[in-house]
Amino acid sequence: MRLGRGRRLVVLALVALATLPVVALAGPQDRTTYELTRHLVLYGSLSVEPGLFDRAVYDGRSYSDKPPGMSFLAVPAYELERAAGIARAPRDWAIEGDLSLWAIRVVTGGVLFLLMVLLVGVAGEALVPGAGAFAAATLGVGTLAASLAPTLFEHDAAASFSFAGFLLVWRGGGRTRALVLAGAALGVAVLFRYPAALIALAVLVYAVAAVGRRAGWLLLGLLPPAVALGAYDWAAFGSPFHLSYRYVANRYAERQHEGFFGIGVPTLDRLRDVLVVDRGLLVFSPVLLAAAAGLALAARRGYRREAVLAAVVALAFLWIDAGYFLPYGGSSPGPRFFTPALPFLALGLPFALERFPLTSIVLALASAALTTANSVTWSLRAENDRWYPGHGFSDLAKTIWVWLGLNRTYGAGILLLCALAAVAVSVPTWAWRRA
Repeated sequence: MRLGRGRRLVVLALVALATLPVVALAGPQDRTTYELTRHLVLYGSLSVEPGLFDRAVYDGRSYSDKPPGMSFLAVPAYELERAAGIARAPRDWAIEGDLSLWAIRVVTGGVLFLLMVLLVGVAGEALVPGAGAFAAATLGVGTLAASLAPTLFEHDAAASFSFAGFLLVWRGGGRTRALVLAGAALGVAVLFRYPAALIALAVLVYAVAAVGRRAGWLLLGLLPPAVALGAYDWAAFGSPFHLSYRYVANRYAERQHEGFFGIGVPTLDRLRDVLVVDRGLLVFSPVLLAAAAGLALAARRGYRREAVLAAVVALAFLWIDAGYFLPYGGSSPGPRFFTPALPFLALGLPFALERFPLTSIVLALASAALTTANSVTWSLRAENDRWYPGHGFSDLAKTIWVWLGLNRTYGAGILLLCALAAVAVSVPTWAWRRA
């Protein structure tokens, strides 16, 4: 038991070293999220600068077009940077990667990413003893969640809280406190990504099947985050039922108002983009095929409800991403809207490792290498550039090791070594023997 716990801690440290040191260039997402944080602290205002690309306009004033969760979460970190005298306005950020921005990214989205990795490890260990660390490592260095970790994109945060809510229902034994906390976690996830409401609904149905009427306690936990979101929307947009997406005012505004906030029926072309073209999920993370197969194995092993829930969540977010007019959401490492489903899909990894150890290990190592390559290049690519050499590969992003005297190539090499080591260390002895 102690050996397994120690392995998971080592894996968590390696995951952190493989993902968080990347200093991606600042993008529109950073500016709109950070500006709301800055205006909250400096002016006590919900409005932001009118010149931002990602913004919502209501009653002649500009607001962030994102859910408010990440901006509010960043307030303590921003206050600390102010006290230290290193807080900057976006116009003053270093062009090739800013250390003060990186620090805020890491203590907000980065910490929640590591929490998600830890929770997946706990869940994986409960499913297949000895395989929890592998599930955690593979999610942490071999999926899109890794590339998003050192950013202000909210997807990892939403995934972390959503998965925590599920875990509290699954492992909470139907206790009132666990159910209320689960509802709170699921509700907080929506403060980071509105589509996380679909996960909350799916987990509620799962809870009804698992604990019957006691699932009602979940609704009690959902209430405070719902009230908080309603209060924010009322203050910013004049109604507790008006989301920021309703008032998007950038070059995509017309498309955003088509369908359901830009989401329509998935097309084959967009499905290909999400899965197998350019920056598709399976291009960088072929190990997700093993995870999907593992869910089928989980259902046969007595975890049918959990497997069905994971599959429903994955399919729902695949629909959202393939139905959205911009599957990658602009400049990003890939189909980021799918990210909240990744920890649920990772529930299949322990069973895949048990049944197909060699295939699972090889796919995990390949995914770690490919994901690392994506992490250190995506922010330097033009929006529609492909990722491989000759198609916009360009330069490598800085890492924090640059400030310690190492060049970008060495920095990227450290990331790759840590990513591969995370997977290798995570594999239990019994899996190596069967491989």
